Amino acid sequence: MDRMKPVIEFEHVSVGYRKDASILSDVSFSINKGETVGLIGPNGSGKTTLLRALAGLLRPAGGRILVGGTDVMTIPAAQRSRMLATVPQELELPVAFTVEELAMIGRTAFLGRFAPPSNEDLNHVERALLYTDMIELRHRNVLELSGGEKQRAVMAMTLAQSPSIILLDEVTSHLDMKHRLEIMEIVQRLNREQNVTVLLSSHDLNIAAEFCARLLLLDHGALAADGTPADVLTPLLLKKVYSCDVRVERNPSTDAITIFPARRLSSESGSPGTPIHIVGGGGSARGLLRHVYFRGYSVTIGVLNEGDSDTQAAAALGIRAAVEKPFSPISGASLDRGLELSAAAETVVVSDVHFGPGNVNNLEIAERALERGHRVIIATCSLEERDHTPSREAEDRINLMIQRGALPASSSSDIFHMLDQPAATRQQ
Repeated sequence: MDRMKPVIEFEHVSVGYRKDASILSDVSFSINKGETVGLIGPNGSGKTTLLRALAGLLRPAGGRILVGGTDVMTIPAAQRSRMLATVPQELELPVAFTVEELAMIGRTAFLGRFAPPSNEDLNHVERALLYTDMIELRHRNVLELSGGEKQRAVMAMTLAQSPSIILLDEVTSHLDMKHRLEIMEIVQRLNREQNVTVLLSSHDLNIAAEFCARLLLLDHGALAADGTPADVLTPLLLKKVYSCDVRVERNPSTDAITIFPARRLSSESGSPGTPIHIVGGGGSARGLLRHVYFRGYSVTIGVLNEGDSDTQAAAALGIRAAVEKPFSPISGASLDRGLELSAAAETVVVSDVHFGPGNVNNLEIAERALERGHRVIIATCSLEERDHTPSREAEDRINLMIQRGALPASSSSDIFHMLDQPAATRQQ
């Protein structure tokens, strides 16, 4: 097969574990034969879901995934296992296999029914055990191994499978420095010597940058970037996706990109003590509350109902809140309290709260702030689905505020990024 021909293709793929919730949304990319590609992104960004879908374990809700030009869902399992192998984060074994027996499982797709392993099968297993430094542990029970040894045993099973595509899901997470490097060098050797295509999911950005010529960056189920490590691992993009300040340098020994996390509460991120008011409800603001609280902002929130999960989060963090009685519409008195709390706020943030007749008046807090010339940030994701007012009042009022200068934010990462910009930049 031509090295430059795509062996993996995602065409507008959406995947979810429930019909009403997508983990991946409209993801498109292709990987050519022989490429080593890193898959990176924060927790919950969809990396494992993408790998499971590529392995044919999850059916896409939209779009299609091609492996070797064929829809992966139409490829028989036995044929698929000859083409593609997955090394998961954790492997649960139903019985106590030895290391050698586990490695032999990698040859299952090549064995006839009830047929014993051939010399070729045995050679593949021996080679896999040698490659992963598990030869001395071949007769050990896998369940008795340490986390790192168990991961190397699973890697041996994968190598014995002799696939043309390898999917690695946090394969180095339980390994010490020595074996982490060895595993990655094994993967690198397979890629160079046998032209194996590799898709590596990793939280370790430095490992991904050193061993992968190309990176795919996921953020909330969407493909945020696709390019070389130098193109993807930029301080601005990483701060937007990970909500974390980083320093990016070149490793003088390998010339690879190296990432150094900065202190999370850096004084350059936002302005400690800067007043912010949040319009939330229904749990929509909990992540935002945590973010701004630990960044050192002076935070207020409301109007919320008593017993609301956002009210509980605010109370736990000692954040002042304008509160209405449970299951009651916002009264004039509670709205006045919300307006009073927000009057000194430099920024008002409207979270992705659901609006109905009982709480739509909360938007007046943002409207008044905009009239005073203060910054207003509004979450706009799924706005149509969140407006439950009879005449689409919430959507109309939000769109009008955006026309008048409010900043739309399509995700929580966008909100964090806007808030964390230095004050001089934020006023532009």
